[in-house]
Amino acid sequence: MKFTLHEIKLWFKNKSFEPKAYYFLPNKVNVITGDSNTGKSSFFNIIDYCLISDQVKIATPITNAVEWFGIKISINNENLFIARKSANNGAPSFDLFLDKTSFPELPYKNSNPTEIINLLNEALDITQELKNDFNISYRDFLLFNSLTENIIASQEVYFDTSYFEREYPKGSYIDKLKKIFNLMTGITTFEDLKTQSKLKKTQKYIENTEEKKRKNDENNVRYKESLKKLLDECKNNKLLDESISFDSAEEIVNIIENIIPDVNNIEDSNVLQEINRLKNRRSNLQNKLFLIRKYEKECNNYHTSLIKLADSIQPINFLYRNLQDQIMYPLEANEFLQNLEYSLKNIKNKTYIKNAIPDSIKSEISFIQEQIKLIDEEIAQRSNVTLLENRNNCFILGEIKEKLENIKKSYNPKTINEKKLAGNKELKQELLDTLASVKTVRQDIINQINSSIQSFYCLINSIPVYKNYAIKFDLDEMSLRLYPPNDMFPIGNLGSKSNFMFMHLYLYLGLHAYLFSVVKSYVPQFLFIDQPSIPYYQGGNDDLKLTDAFHLLNEFIDLMVGEKKIDFQIFMVEHASIDNWENTLEHFHTVEEFINGNALIPQQLIKE
Repeated sequence: MKFTLHEIKLWFKNKSFEPKAYYFLPNKVNVITGDSNTGKSSFFNIIDYCLISDQVKIATPITNAVEWFGIKISINNENLFIARKSANNGAPSFDLFLDKTSFPELPYKNSNPTEIINLLNEALDITQELKNDFNISYRDFLLFNSLTENIIASQEVYFDTSYFEREYPKGSYIDKLKKIFNLMTGITTFEDLKTQSKLKKTQKYIENTEEKKRKNDENNVRYKESLKKLLDECKNNKLLDESISFDSAEEIVNIIENIIPDVNNIEDSNVLQEINRLKNRRSNLQNKLFLIRKYEKECNNYHTSLIKLADSIQPINFLYRNLQDQIMYPLEANEFLQNLEYSLKNIKNKTYIKNAIPDSIKSEISFIQEQIKLIDEEIAQRSNVTLLENRNNCFILGEIKEKLENIKKSYNPKTINEKKLAGNKELKQELLDTLASVKTVRQDIINQINSSIQSFYCLINSIPVYKNYAIKFDLDEMSLRLYPPNDMFPIGNLGSKSNFMFMHLYLYLGLHAYLFSVVKSYVPQFLFIDQPSIPYYQGGNDDLKLTDAFHLLNEFIDLMVGEKKIDFQIFMVEHASIDNWENTLEHFHTVEEFINGNALIPQQLIKE
């Protein structure tokens, strides 16, 4: 996908400073070099911010000084001028400017993130189906345009997924990385993605249905065991013959349900109704007898208390009768003693009555007792042995009926559409057969990628100790490996960071060279490289290899643009002096040199 960066422009908050623009050339290695802490590494962060990143990686002193960031790009020769307002307290702005002709004197909001995202997706051939069905956007492919400072000399990491952590979440980044890599290299096509998605859904349906069947089988076993246990209980209670046996749960349910209705027949019979009527009558008589006996008891208690009271008054009466001639009582005391004597006579008269309970009450008690006896005899006559056994069975059958209902309620098998399950299994095999060819295509494409990477490895002898080694990309590990001649196993540690820096250059250059042969790769034709001189900060003889790295990049542009006539642009930030390429490497272009106080942001604005 032809993609060219033409300009990066900054509008400062301090209006006394003119906007500052940096211009880039197509089909060149565009270099910004200079001292540390001058803002070089922020250039790619500015590009990413204007390409609608939802994170702000631009240094805070820069966002504090700049009001608007802008980039001019062209996609397939169509110009786009995109500007985005600076972040506010670390939060990305939603104020965007978009135009296809030029930047205004000062950008203003006339667009929004959604509009620009949709525009870039369309320009880079990201269809709505890819976006909606597979959550893929143009930002997923920027990973392969970014050889950042974080990874350029790493031993194991070849793609900076941490920089694009929103697109490649930590927990699942490797799966998405492989999916995007396979799509952009042609290992899988969009149709393959749809087939894989369909296979995943089909497999999920089969697994869920098989799990339902497994649970149904377990449920069936428990259900049948519970029914057999209930059947044995019926046999133990003589409700069913011991010789009866059943094979299926349905048969057990039917036979138990057939014996349960007998309960109702017994309950509704005239015999049981008459017995219940007699028992109710006996209960009423027993209640009446209880009340009468309670009355009888209270009468006896009253008679006993009178006798005790008479005994307690007797001494006073004795004193009054025998000592009245010797003692002179006052008038009031004499009246009191006379009253006591009168009360004592009345009490004695009542206690002389031998029968405290009236004869009518005693007769009533005898009558009720006789009636209860007659009712008991009548109940005994009506309740023969068979009926009593049936009555006992009635309670047992009631319990069995309740247990059966509980067993049936607990049995709730899931509905299984066997025809649909069989159809999905056939579909799964068809989809697997369709995708089987992907394995063959995958190896063919990996071989092509390896061949492309190998060509750059052999172009410059930058790692002489491993000369004539085979370089191969490991798709499972998403990393590059070196294999000794005629050896199946790669070497482990390559040694210095310089070697790993070159391994990263070989991978990215070889990968982009291969991508031109892919009908639809979705990857823009540019590469950002952040400081290949990192391994040589300490100086020494290894820093001479930095020149090899620059020559390698120059040869890449010469091959792609000069020989293959394919547009490609490299944007590199460096510490190295321009003497390393000026007037020697024809495809290098110095965009800016940040030395002697020159920087991305004027020092006066940083101090503000």
